Amino acid sequence: MPGHHGTRFQYGTDLPHMHAPIVFVTDFGADDTYAAALAAACWRVDPGLTALAGMHGVPPGDVLAGAYHVKAIAQALPPGAVICAVVDPGVGTERRAIAVEAGGLRCVAPDNGLASYLWAESDPRQRRCVALRTPPEASATFHGRDVFAPAAARLATGHSLDDLGDPIDAPPRLCEDAFATTAKDQTELAGVVCAVDHFGNAITTVRAADLRGRAVAAVEWPGGATTTTVRTYQEIAHGLAVLTGSAGHLEIAARGRAAATIGGPQPHDPVRLRLRP
Repeated sequence: MPGHHGTRFQYGTDLPHMHAPIVFVTDFGADDTYAAALAAACWRVDPGLTALAGMHGVPPGDVLAGAYHVKAIAQALPPGAVICAVVDPGVGTERRAIAVEAGGLRCVAPDNGLASYLWAESDPRQRRCVALRTPPEASATFHGRDVFAPAAARLATGHSLDDLGDPIDAPPRLCEDAFATTAKDQTELAGVVCAVDHFGNAITTVRAADLRGRAVAAVEWPGGATTTTVRTYQEIAHGLAVLTGSAGHLEIAARGRAAATIGGPQPHDPVRLRLRP
């Protein structure tokens, strides 16, 4: 797990000469040079770094979707890896730039909720956060290149959070809609669609852990509903069904097509789950 108070990470006890990998999660897309500039900025710190384009397809400015994708990719990363997350509609404003240690990983991001799941679902005893120092020459419109990528590169080469900034007593900001709410009588859960994946599955903010072992009776959203629950996509005979996806979130899905094409919810649509007694 991450060291505290200036302790440096050593990535790979068997291969101590190796740097930690850096994985990007951004809304930069593939049609501009912004994504490539992140990797280039890392290589300016150390040309030997491994920088992976984990996900540049977050919908523009969609922090909630970005937070989900940070969580999803974090589940596959080895301890000590660095996530450089940049979905930053407030770039250049007074919003903080942060670096966190949580769940055995490090993540640099704007303090706007991108680290919501990574932070909230990790052991409170082994997580911390610092405010990154913004260089005076940083572009007011591209902190991804001038703040976050260099910070990620320094972490990957063995620097600690304390080398990058000052500790923050308060936790990082969490997305307001990132976590499901429970009705007072415990019979319903309310959430939103946080992301729609490449296959058209509508991924919600309701997590399997939120069910606490209870079964789903029905899921409702504006203009639609389903009472079918399945374990795999192949089990969906027709119409729409609910299942638990690989990141532990409930999804509304169709078989072989996007859920929205047959009345499924859209991104950020509210969803309500009715639970069996």
